[in-house]
Amino acid sequence: MSSLERADKGAAYWRSLDELADTQEFRSFVEKEFPDFAGEMLAPPNRRTFIKLMGASVALAGFTACRWPKEKIMPWARQPEGRLPGVPVQYATTWDFAGSAVGLLVTSYDGRPIKVEGNPEHPSSLGAASAFMQALLLEMYDPDRSRYPVQGEEGRGWEEFDAAWRDAMRAAAARAGAGAAILSEANSAPTVARLRAELAKQFPQLRWFEYEPLSRDNERAGTALAFGSPMRPQLMLDHADVIVALDSDFLHDHPAALRHARQFGARRRADDGAMNRLYALEPCYSITGAAADHRLALSTTQISQIALHLAGNGAALTGDAGEMAEAIRGDLEQHGGRGLVIAGPRQPAEVHAAVAMINASYGNAGATVGYIPDDVRASHTEAMTQLAAAMNAGTVDTLLVLGSNPVYNAPADLDFAAVLGKVQNSFHLGLYRDETARACGWHAPMAHTFETWSDARAWDGTASLVQPLIEPMFGGKTVSEVLAAALGTTLPKAYDLVRATHADLDEKSWRAVLHSGLVAGSSVTASAPAPVIRSAARELVTATPSADALELVFIPDNSVHDGRFANNAWLQENPDPLTKLVWDNAVLVGPSTADALGLKQASMAKLSAGGRTLDVAVYTMPGMAPNVVALSLGYGRNGLGFRVAEGAGFNAYALRTAAAVDVVQGATLQATGETYDLVTTQDHWAIDSVGATETQRRIPELVKEATLAEYKANPEFASHGEIKLFNLWPQHEYEGHKWAMAIDLSACIGCGACTIACQAENNIPVVGKDQVRRGREMHWIRLDRYFHGKPETAQVVFQPVTCMHCENAPCEQVCPVAATVHDQEGLNVMVYNRCIGTRYCSNNCPYKVRRFNYYNWHNPPQGVPGLGAWRPPEKDPLIAMVYNPEVTVRTRGVMEKCNYCLQRITAVKIQSKNDRRPIRDGEIVTACEQTCPTQAITFGDLNDAESRVRKAHAHQRTYAMLQELNVRPRTQYMARLKNPSANAPGQAASNEGHA
Repeated sequence: MSSLERADKGAAYWRSLDELADTQEFRSFVEKEFPDFAGEMLAPPNRRTFIKLMGASVALAGFTACRWPKEKIMPWARQPEGRLPGVPVQYATTWDFAGSAVGLLVTSYDGRPIKVEGNPEHPSSLGAASAFMQALLLEMYDPDRSRYPVQGEEGRGWEEFDAAWRDAMRAAAARAGAGAAILSEANSAPTVARLRAELAKQFPQLRWFEYEPLSRDNERAGTALAFGSPMRPQLMLDHADVIVALDSDFLHDHPAALRHARQFGARRRADDGAMNRLYALEPCYSITGAAADHRLALSTTQISQIALHLAGNGAALTGDAGEMAEAIRGDLEQHGGRGLVIAGPRQPAEVHAAVAMINASYGNAGATVGYIPDDVRASHTEAMTQLAAAMNAGTVDTLLVLGSNPVYNAPADLDFAAVLGKVQNSFHLGLYRDETARACGWHAPMAHTFETWSDARAWDGTASLVQPLIEPMFGGKTVSEVLAAALGTTLPKAYDLVRATHADLDEKSWRAVLHSGLVAGSSVTASAPAPVIRSAARELVTATPSADALELVFIPDNSVHDGRFANNAWLQENPDPLTKLVWDNAVLVGPSTADALGLKQASMAKLSAGGRTLDVAVYTMPGMAPNVVALSLGYGRNGLGFRVAEGAGFNAYALRTAAAVDVVQGATLQATGETYDLVTTQDHWAIDSVGATETQRRIPELVKEATLAEYKANPEFASHGEIKLFNLWPQHEYEGHKWAMAIDLSACIGCGACTIACQAENNIPVVGKDQVRRGREMHWIRLDRYFHGKPETAQVVFQPVTCMHCENAPCEQVCPVAATVHDQEGLNVMVYNRCIGTRYCSNNCPYKVRRFNYYNWHNPPQGVPGLGAWRPPEKDPLIAMVYNPEVTVRTRGVMEKCNYCLQRITAVKIQSKNDRRPIRDGEIVTACEQTCPTQAITFGDLNDAESRVRKAHAHQRTYAMLQELNVRPRTQYMARLKNPSANAPGQAASNEGHA
């Protein structure tokens, strides 16, 4: 039976097309606790060795360093002033990501950074942290980072690099800077801006180019078209009742995504009856699309036409697109001044101009969106094209590349590696000796963001400071230090340069800014200028994609972004929220398009676009627009010796040209007859239904959702009704604390930040692609993604699943050595030194949330099939630096699982006891709760009548997963609500058959 046939017969929720079609591959995971290929005698062909898979999580090598200033050794009897050994300290700092700052709090343990969280005082993070931000910690300890300057293939000292750089700039000074050029990543640092201005005075003919492979240049150009100068939209989602996302993933892929997610999530709970409504029009699934009340899969061209139609000067629309456009128009009119239309960065400038006009015409400008001035500069693609042309013409003899990697990610038709060879003096500063570093005459290591002083500006203009958590482990320098050297500054130091930029702050104010991480009141006030144009272009693209001429869309990758995180093992193994792929990318194709082209899951195909071809694996993705394929950037990093990135995925940049950096029309996809080993976790740990029919084998009881109207009509739709459950023994009464958790599925957007937060906090190892293929991933939080409906128009719902800390825990009843037991506060805890690895507890867990250590992942043995013969060197002093000292590092043969961050509970209990006061509600914050952008996770004490978690458990939307088993889980869920319009096409969530 095909997927489409099963969908028509009523399969409720399904994880994958394999599940919907009930294939043997799916059954191999759900019918057995350990799949057929779990045995060690079955060693599948390996595409890379264990060293390439494990990467920095187990291969850390180097030397220890300390954030503290250098000082003489003192006897143990005398303690350094102001420091209490063993007590972690948090420091406020900032991360400049592609030219926009995000505030962070980094926990340092005796001078060693161990955890990254969001700064609650910073407007861009509000206390949350994305997966990328938390993985910066592993990036800092990456053994593949550059360690010393290199000239060609020879190692050099910093004095030699500095002398070569100064000599090249002295020669350029004689020509007023003619022939010299600087290529940088987007950088928002005021100190860099100050030095750039000084360089312009000293070298008036020096040329500066800025390039990011993923940018918001179309938005800048569109606002310039609408207002006469480029503007930066400031979204106020907390004021919007109706939100229209036109190819925009504003909840995940935006410089202010964390702020957007917080504001959006606050309006999804419906407790006050003011739930917002989200429309999403996009070619392939995104985090924002998954959260939408109405989603329509369209090509980027069709989305552009809808935008122009809403602006009043587009062609008439028919079909679902026309119905959706009219429903959106009616909602915007009904909610004048409370609506918001957002265009994504792939949409052309004319669409962004049209969106500005739409928001102005409906009274949204100044109410749900404001604007602040943006820089006047060439687009990143224009800048790269101009630089490549100048290098090719021989007018650049000295080039400094700051952090950027254009040999890898510049448009393929520019052939940057070839033109770089024509430059006489080329210098590169970067974290890694990457593709561009190897092509330059000189390379020097850059200091990591946690190792240096700097500053930055947030999306709203807020000035923030970057302070080091540790001294540069490999002697790296900052962008500001290298620029200052060109100005002739004697031995420039990053601290002195930053302090000079903020000389207006006295010492007291400076310390206050360091403490908070930002300059209070430094954001730019948004305004609501009137558009200066009355219409946008009517026709952008006239061609309509067809089955033999596809639309190829380039998308940022949820794991490696544009490739800068390709060597980060935490991110590579964190399953993509939507495809659930690990360690790879693939070309995404909708089921109907795949059938028309004769493509199957994990088959290889030749993707051709713009006269260029790439052999790539195929992933059949529900919810894709017909005749549209999508390919994420950032993979195919081969031949560099990077232990994690080597051999992972396919290089989409090979198809990207300066004329088509976002979308390519007229692409073709043809099967090659070969297959590829794609690994996904989508069918791992699947839970069978209790009493489900054959056509509804997956449990509708796991996920519960309804429309807002249905919820109002039946507020207790999520309850099981009258279920009489009996216990074999009296229930324990907890006189002290009674810890529990609640997860609001209405607020959860499925971003996966909680998984990385848990991994960093609890020393969870990376196991590699081959072991994940065997179903052995170790994450304590899995993010189940379910589809609902037909494959072409499938909707998505996410459900984070951790250990439930069941009151009647099935795992405890079968453990022969009492390694898993209940404590006096209701936690299901593991006694690791008792565990003998029978795995009975895993077999007996209905939620499948316990993980078994097949190997000592932190020091794996030699000769294990699928792991390779490599093992990390013993007694390496840097290996332990990434681990949280408050959490046991587990070894082979034991079970492990979520413990509600017991170490955090204990720390607060000790502090409150010392203070002789009760624990305050919200004082204990688990790692997943801390990082959640939408605050969907709540932890607390059920014995506290006023606690948030007790109120959440008592809420009418709350239900216990698999309540009928009488295991009495302490983690409970609040059912998901959607707020669809009666006038829009497509399927809306319903509780019919779900409760």
